Amino acid sequence: MVPILRAPGAFLLRLSCVLIAALACGSVRAAPAPPSAPASASAVQVASDSAFAEFESTGRAHPSDTAALLRTRVAALSIGSGEWVDALTLQGLMHTEASEFDAATDCARRLRQQATPATDAAARLIQASMALKSGDAREADQLLNAAAAELPASTPAASRLRFLAAHSKAKQRAGKLDDAVRLHLQEIDLADQLGVAWRRAEARSRAAYSLYKAQQPERARSTNAEALAIATAADDKISLARVHNIQGILLDGPTEVAAELHSMQSAINYAHEAGAKLDEALLLANMSDFFLQRGDYRTALRRAQEALPLTREVRDTSSEIIALWNMGLAHIGLGDVADGKRHVELALSMAERRGDAPLVSDVLLEFGTALEKAGAATAAVQALHRHRAIADKLVQRDQQKAILELQEQFDSDRRGRALALLNSDNAIKSTQLQRRDLQQRLWWLLAATFVLSFAVVLLMMRRVRRTNQALAHSNAQLKVQSERDPLTGLANRRYFQAAMKQMSVDGQLAGTVFLLDIDHFKRINDEHGHAAGDAVLVAMAQRLADALREPDLVVRWGGEEFLVVVQSLSREQVDALAQRLLDAVGQVPVRWQGREIAVTGSIGYASFPIEPTGLAVAWEPAINLVDTALYLAKAHGRNRAYGVGLLHAQTVQGLQAITAALESAWRDGQVTLTLLRGPLLEGRA
Repeated sequence: MVPILRAPGAFLLRLSCVLIAALACGSVRAAPAPPSAPASASAVQVASDSAFAEFESTGRAHPSDTAALLRTRVAALSIGSGEWVDALTLQGLMHTEASEFDAATDCARRLRQQATPATDAAARLIQASMALKSGDAREADQLLNAAAAELPASTPAASRLRFLAAHSKAKQRAGKLDDAVRLHLQEIDLADQLGVAWRRAEARSRAAYSLYKAQQPERARSTNAEALAIATAADDKISLARVHNIQGILLDGPTEVAAELHSMQSAINYAHEAGAKLDEALLLANMSDFFLQRGDYRTALRRAQEALPLTREVRDTSSEIIALWNMGLAHIGLGDVADGKRHVELALSMAERRGDAPLVSDVLLEFGTALEKAGAATAAVQALHRHRAIADKLVQRDQQKAILELQEQFDSDRRGRALALLNSDNAIKSTQLQRRDLQQRLWWLLAATFVLSFAVVLLMMRRVRRTNQALAHSNAQLKVQSERDPLTGLANRRYFQAAMKQMSVDGQLAGTVFLLDIDHFKRINDEHGHAAGDAVLVAMAQRLADALREPDLVVRWGGEEFLVVVQSLSREQVDALAQRLLDAVGQVPVRWQGREIAVTGSIGYASFPIEPTGLAVAWEPAINLVDTALYLAKAHGRNRAYGVGLLHAQTVQGLQAITAALESAWRDGQVTLTLLRGPLLEGRA
């Protein structure tokens, strides 16, 4: 497959999510903080003069040493005092930054023992920071939502700033960019009130990163320019390293390569001067990836080798995995496949031990792509199949989590409506009692009271009916949203899995499956930007839908891949449809912002049950077969389709064996393949 997660910038973004753990949003000046944020001059001054400000600044470069110093300080303070809470919280955050999770967990436990709103919120902050460090942004967001609800209004500004920085990062990592921007604006405003230069610079740099993720590049650049000016004036090396790193990410255009490289090297130099080894290791990994993307494997290998001992010295497993990963890909690029596989497999085993499934999926995808380029076809197919299996599980997990969150919101709304109805009902009953007392004295009002009560009951019944209708409508919307890709509007994997149950006969697939991959999609993102890539995906989705019949199913399978399932076609009609899909994708360039973007696709396809044996299979092995045919189309030059015709397999196990070595089986006569070519591109811009 073409890599979809490691485009220049995309992988740097993933690394920088780790690097900017202290980093939040907005190039415009922030709106005033909400009432819960302390804004008085005296409160700000107290926080600014906090005895722990120097610890927090030093801890950016030396978190483990700073945590040890804070441990001594905490022991000398009165348990439960404001200073004790502040110091123990900061100690836990430093342990987290140093990946000393056992010590951080102990700090959170000691805070919870005090059982006050302030200590409970502080404990949740530490737990959320550990979740972020481990890659679980959803859990971090939930913990910080709870912490924000119980954080006392009297919390000092410096402490509140820590909550805002962590919460904005959690929102950004969870994809809730609007919420992240809102919190970043509050963070910038509060940092400006505190007046500490490194806080002000890094708040803006974090904001720039979130704006970039939200596809607001101009605001991102102007915000980071403010950060750079503040950090330069203060001559704060760590802030300069982090701001220059974000600057390199923002300079992602094809004409800005030299400036991007300069920013990245400046970031490394500043981190080295500051002795910030954790930052330096991550920045070296960023630099390694920069050269990997440009095919300079020797320089990429050297940078990764520089990063590896630093990652081990600071005991940062995430950085160590990335360094090993980059070393492996560089070795493969240099032709040393065996050594490359050894390094990548070591990175995979470390990621699997951590339970970091998204990282394992990323490594396998790039591993398979690198092996494909190196000509190791069998190993490439195995890696890509492993990636697809994990990616499927991740998609299902994320969809389930999203559905649960939405359902919880609907349930909460329903409970609120039920409570409102109950309160109204109680008010009605109270009114009726009062009227019953009046009835004893004013019998002539009985008829009027009865009519009024009856009208109110009818009103309540109508309200209940409208509430139930609204809930049913909300549930229907929820179902539609969970089964549609938000970018293209096509069906997603969740819908496909449900549809397969209806389209299958006794659990076996009946029909023809096409798997289409946009060729060199990473290059489109690199040359034209990610917004152009999104425009291409939307255009391809529309072209595929236009080329198909109403009953046919087209699915956004993931990244730049699309899946099509059709039924009741002859072999000649299947081949004709494959050719039509190739032509639909590649005959006309996609126009975007006055430019023409040439696009082609590669396709693998097969019909089920499989002829000539009539072997019936479930959809998983069916997709593995067409995926392998797609891989052959890409390996043999792209802009073409390979269709599986006759395949001599009697069992599913036999099918799987042929699938794993499809090209050799083709040469041996066990499989017949139909080759179709896409439109020629002469004269195409």
